[in-house]
Amino acid sequence: MLRLLVTPAQGDSFELPLEGEELIVGRSSDCDLPIRDRFMSRRHARLFRQAEGWFIEDLGSRNGTLLDGSPVDAPKPISAGSEISLSSSLLRIEETNKPRSWPNSRQSNDQTIFRSASELLESQDTISPDDSASAEVLASHAGRLQILNELHQVLARSLTLDDLMNTFLERAFDLLQPEEAVIILRQPDGEYTRAARKAAPGYEEERLLSKTLVHQVAEQGQAALVLDVAEDQRFAEAESIVASGVRSLIAAPLADADGSIGMIALNSRLHRHQFSEADMELLTSLGAVAALRLRNLALAKEAAELHRVEHEVRLAREIQIGLLPDRLPDLPGYEIYGGSAPSQGVSGDFYEAVERTADDTCAILVADVSGKGISAALLTASLEALLAGPLEAGDYPDSICLNVSRRLLARTPAAKYATALLAVLTPASGRLVYTNAGHNPGLLVRSAGAVVRLDACGPPLGLLPEPDYTRRETKLEPGDLLVLYTDGITEAEGPDEEEFGVERLSSLCAELRRAPLPEVAEAVSSALDEFVRGVPFADDRTLVLLRRQAKEN
Repeated sequence: MLRLLVTPAQGDSFELPLEGEELIVGRSSDCDLPIRDRFMSRRHARLFRQAEGWFIEDLGSRNGTLLDGSPVDAPKPISAGSEISLSSSLLRIEETNKPRSWPNSRQSNDQTIFRSASELLESQDTISPDDSASAEVLASHAGRLQILNELHQVLARSLTLDDLMNTFLERAFDLLQPEEAVIILRQPDGEYTRAARKAAPGYEEERLLSKTLVHQVAEQGQAALVLDVAEDQRFAEAESIVASGVRSLIAAPLADADGSIGMIALNSRLHRHQFSEADMELLTSLGAVAALRLRNLALAKEAAELHRVEHEVRLAREIQIGLLPDRLPDLPGYEIYGGSAPSQGVSGDFYEAVERTADDTCAILVADVSGKGISAALLTASLEALLAGPLEAGDYPDSICLNVSRRLLARTPAAKYATALLAVLTPASGRLVYTNAGHNPGLLVRSAGAVVRLDACGPPLGLLPEPDYTRRETKLEPGDLLVLYTDGITEAEGPDEEEFGVERLSSLCAELRRAPLPEVAEAVSSALDEFVRGVPFADDRTLVLLRRQAKEN
């Protein structure tokens, strides 16, 4: 039978039988094995049993899981002797009939010491001026606090990222007198790269740090003191470090409550300076200050970028509003209404109503481009430009759709297209000629309440090289209501993921077919809000209504 020897980042080590079918490990108290480790995810990893034996898998943790030093990117088998690293905590798998062999948070040999950075910081914060603390200890503690306070003040100034890191390295040089100092930062892809470096005059180019050191310090949250690199097997493959004469080395993580962002490492030749445990402890404190400032700077940069994007979205929305009709045609004997609401600041929907004096008709269009956000808004602007001339020229809807589709395909990527319903009304007779280019069915609500669907009669615009469009014809009788819309209305979802649907929209419009058009639009909006019950709208919503007025008795 197997057991777990658990060495948490905080608190005493303990033993746990490995039994049952699975064991969830994480920071949350709801886990089967909760561990006090601020760098661990709430649900970090899972140990589970299969026919072949026990396995370990990472549960999408922030800082990852390591099995015997290798990342766990898929379920991997474990057995007696396996060592699992979860942030700053360690799990060792052993047979129950063997004596315990505890991993120690203070790992050391004659030349190397690894200490939990969080424990170092906690121990340094617990010194109090009582009889048990010597004057020397209190003086050292006061000096460290003064150094940290000064560093806070220096780094609190408005600095760029490069200035902040260079200032920090200069202070580390003044205090610890290394020959070289480097800051390693974690990139978005998880790789670690050098972000800043400072070296003594005449010092050769940086020698690459070992992956082991990066793993122990940046990923595991441990401070490191190497008294003699040449005597530590961890650096056996780092020949350039040994050949350069580097012997003494200290490193500390750049980490806060949100996790590790990298590490700082200092090195020196023995004839220059050999670092001590006190130096390691001071560098750990300095690293905590630097991590806080670096994180704040990153948050400030993100806030500035968000502000810039929001500003651009507002401008784009203003431009887009300018593309929508500021007034709709005044058609004797008819009422007309149009409105659009974006889901992400800018919209991929578009509508238009244009009087065509050449043949005394009115062209009415509702379109919905693929995608959302800025890219959809740009495609909408392009579509509006392509349609502006043809809508006024007096062509039939199928001819307009064919020409616009070809031009849109030539100007945009293959994955970009638009659905549209274009109708041409002859107000005098009520004749309505339309082409539905892959759009949601238009709804023609008859005065008696029956609903006729104007279904698709061609593919979306810009989708095919040689699309085939047809035109169909119907008639608006007195009292009839035409409802054109985009799928943001019918595909709106509630908490149970049910869609609002065409049937609900049809029933609502049939019920309100005689109401003033703004009231119909408001009723649709209210019904949608009630249906989604707070679920954000995933798509833009556009509604165009046209009613032929009923004859007076």
